[in-house]
Amino acid sequence: MSILKNYSEMEYLIANGLGGSSSACASGLNTRRYHSILSAALNPPVNRRIFVSRASEIAVVENSTYILSTLKTVNGFLESGYENILSFKYDGFPVWEFKTGSSIIEKSIFMIKNRNISVLFYKNIFGKELTLTITPYFNDRDVHSNTLPGSIRINILKFSQNYVLFGTNFLNSISLKTNGEIQEYSHTLNNVFYDAENERGLFAYEEIISKVRITKKLHPQESFYIIFGANDDVSDVDPFTALISEKERIISISSSSSDNTIKRLLIAADTFIMKRKSTGKHTIIAGFPWFTDWGRDTMIALEGLLLYTRNYSIAKEVIENFVDNLQNGLIPNVFDDYSGQPKGYNTADATLWLFYALYKYHTCTHNDIFLKKMYPHLYEIIKKHISGTDFNIHMDDDYLIYAGNKNTQLTWMDVKVEDWSVTPRYGKTVEVNALWFNALNIMSYFSKILNAEFEYEYLIEKVKASFNEKFWNSKDNCLYDVINEEGKDFSFRPNQIFAVSLPFDILSREKERLIIDKVLEELYIPYGLRTLSPKDPRYIGIYVGDRWTRDGAYHQGNAWPYLLGHFLYAFLKINDFSKEAKIIVKKLLSPIEDMINTDWCGTVPEIIEGNWPHEKKGCFSQAWSVGEILRIILEVTK
Repeated sequence: MSILKNYSEMEYLIANGLGGSSSACASGLNTRRYHSILSAALNPPVNRRIFVSRASEIAVVENSTYILSTLKTVNGFLESGYENILSFKYDGFPVWEFKTGSSIIEKSIFMIKNRNISVLFYKNIFGKELTLTITPYFNDRDVHSNTLPGSIRINILKFSQNYVLFGTNFLNSISLKTNGEIQEYSHTLNNVFYDAENERGLFAYEEIISKVRITKKLHPQESFYIIFGANDDVSDVDPFTALISEKERIISISSSSSDNTIKRLLIAADTFIMKRKSTGKHTIIAGFPWFTDWGRDTMIALEGLLLYTRNYSIAKEVIENFVDNLQNGLIPNVFDDYSGQPKGYNTADATLWLFYALYKYHTCTHNDIFLKKMYPHLYEIIKKHISGTDFNIHMDDDYLIYAGNKNTQLTWMDVKVEDWSVTPRYGKTVEVNALWFNALNIMSYFSKILNAEFEYEYLIEKVKASFNEKFWNSKDNCLYDVINEEGKDFSFRPNQIFAVSLPFDILSREKERLIIDKVLEELYIPYGLRTLSPKDPRYIGIYVGDRWTRDGAYHQGNAWPYLLGHFLYAFLKINDFSKEAKIIVKKLLSPIEDMINTDWCGTVPEIIEGNWPHEKKGCFSQAWSVGEILRIILEVTK
């Protein structure tokens, strides 16, 4: 594999706890419109905008010129700085070493926690005196869009040798502080090209502009910094103190383990934890670079991200954040990307995952006071599910939960392109009813702790009996995926794994083992579980092309790493968490650990293609992927 290809498939992420971020490829190339030096959340953690897209970097050593930056336009590479990369590492933030003739330059990028500020650091760590010239390119656009020619204007409002304040035509500001010398320099880069967007069938190029360039002569061991702030004045920032503080923060996050994989996942876990301005409480961003906080993702990710890491107070806030927004017995499916308010409640499973999250939280904390506060809400949810709530979510005559219709997509396999439901899973779905059974058991468990009356004990046995009678596929020794008026869906999908992995057993141990064996045979790959068996004629094992093509493949064969956590936990569970079972799970985790420590830059992506060579797709850093892999690794290393 070429250096360029290798480094351009490695994406790093820095997050500031507000929803802002800094990201790109290890090559220095922006392959996504979401990549930038500084993306800021103006209504934390949403309303995210790109302010500093990139920087051109040139070093002059003994009259020879070396390019450090990498840039691609529609006409090809204009800058090929990746050729000068000596090394790249990521441990919370990226650090490069560049060979420039007889000198070695170190470059790093970090963000200041809870501020929309990014810092570029350069150091002449070895060799001759050199001169660096940095030309930053600015923007002011929504992260989901592209800047068209002439649509962005940047004006200099204040200017000095070491400080500049810019204003944009969207009434935002960008501040810049440096220990270099600033010179006015007006330049427009046209047709900056984003390979990943082109691969996704999206608009793939844009215009970015520069108004200044910064020059600094560096003696050996001398440092050079540039600080950027979006709607946040950087004049008070000491970059050296800030760098030390960030290093200490990262060490404190990861110091609980000596294992490199765990350290990296602990750091990754922290990137998803945000404070929502609209509620004043912490929340979990579902994934970078484009998701906000989703109810389902949050409740699944919470255990690994916050409970196994003992961030109990934050976990409590995250749960409250969603419970405070209950509506007719449902928690929000997602919060809006701009207002920060609940965007919709169209989910049949997220609210039932809330019971799981609370159960796990209470198991860790034994916080009966918080449980007592939550219990009436949980009781109301159960009542609403029995009598019926929005989106045709209700308990049927057989005591199982029925949800939706032909026009709705209420489970995690929720893709709908215009009028096309790619995976139409309305009716009684296997995971929703496994969650329903567990929710009832959890309520029974909670009621005993609180000495509260819970009159639905009889439902537990009724649900269990109906589930076994109706969902068990004796022909294939597995569970049906969906049951509705059209019959029983034989599609072999991973949703049934939750009937094994969840705390309360709805199946016999014999049936659980049969499911595990079949999942291992048909769905398992080293990095996740396929969403559909390759034996199915509808199977699609790659994820490329325009929206219709990609969405058509999203849940039709591509593997999801978060499912691996539940699969391996289920394996441990049916083997009574034995020493021998843990050894096997450790072996099964080895391939994904290798990727975390190399190509994935310390995190876990959203999707892995079902077909070899199993390339990462979707969000390059996903909360429930990180949470579940971290959870299972910590579980087997206890």
